[in-house]
Amino acid sequence: MEKILFRKLILDISLRALIITFTIGLIVWIIQAANYLDFVIDDGHNFTIYFYYNLFNFPKIIHRILPFVFAISVFFELIKYERNNELLIFWTNGVTKKKFISNLINFSLAVMILQIIIGSFISPSSQLKARDFLKNSNMDFLPNLIKQGKFIDTVSGLTIFINEKTDKNSFKNIYIQEGNLLDLKSNDNQIIFAKEGFLDSKDKKIFKLIDGKIVSTNNNRLISFEFDKIDYDLSKFESRTIKVAKIQELPSIKIIKCTISLIRNLNYYDEMFFCDIKRQKNLHQEIYKRFIKPMYFPILTLACCFLLTFSKVENNFSFKTIRIFLYVILLLILSEILMRYIESSKLLFVLIMILPIMIYFFIYNFLISKVKYD
Repeated sequence: MEKILFRKLILDISLRALIITFTIGLIVWIIQAANYLDFVIDDGHNFTIYFYYNLFNFPKIIHRILPFVFAISVFFELIKYERNNELLIFWTNGVTKKKFISNLINFSLAVMILQIIIGSFISPSSQLKARDFLKNSNMDFLPNLIKQGKFIDTVSGLTIFINEKTDKNSFKNIYIQEGNLLDLKSNDNQIIFAKEGFLDSKDKKIFKLIDGKIVSTNNNRLISFEFDKIDYDLSKFESRTIKVAKIQELPSIKIIKCTISLIRNLNYYDEMFFCDIKRQKNLHQEIYKRFIKPMYFPILTLACCFLLTFSKVENNFSFKTIRIFLYVILLLILSEILMRYIESSKLLFVLIMILPIMIYFFIYNFLISKVKYD
């Protein structure tokens, strides 16, 4: 009977958590997708890249909101059980409050492991995959960014100005600048003027320019020549979008190896990122987010279990419920604030790592002392 009761409780909490997670997650994902429209509007990527980039960032959202969702689910499910007298079924079947709390803690430990898996493996790999989509994209949407009377500097090392757009892919009085023409030491700088131009109907990366002039640098000298018709290849240019992997996108094993190397004052080289002392704070924050922050799941569960120390028949039931809710919110805020204040200090980092364990045992002993005779 006890197993059936606890199975139902865990199922109810899980179902509530799933509904809230995907509801909030979908809302956040839509808002984030709207913010990422810059990839299309400003950076020239096509909508396929935009879609995949947003899709592979969804696990990051789940990882971010899961602590709040889990705490809210446990809190409100316990209140529902109390209001519906379902907790009485546990007590009348010989389940002590201590055993009830232990079973909820075991459940929270399973969710904690799930959170670590999402934060340490699924979320970084999916974000890295999203970055790969940007890295391997080919700026298919760039031609649609070319508008008359507007400087286009979407791609690195290239500026385009169109005085007049006569048709969808036809233009007049075209100005194109590669690099910095004031840097005479570079041979990659040039300015192109053309009276007319149009994008190839088959390959819109080819800009066909008619009746113009090219001014370029060569061996510290400016040279120029005129042309009747040339094909200008746009595909050689890349977007300004950041394509190097960020720390939150790196595999956990690489972050751990880099951190250990910095602590031991050893050199660590990796082709994906540069491991140096300047990144130590960010590395500590990432380790905390992936491995330490999930340890607050059992603590949040314990905080919610203080609802078991009073019943709905008490006059101040609502006041006590609100107070417990505020404690839960404060713990969520504490877990978030600690990550913000992690420094490069090794001692402080170790203290913040063991703090959840200290908080857990303090709250657990205090809670058990409240319910040990029930």
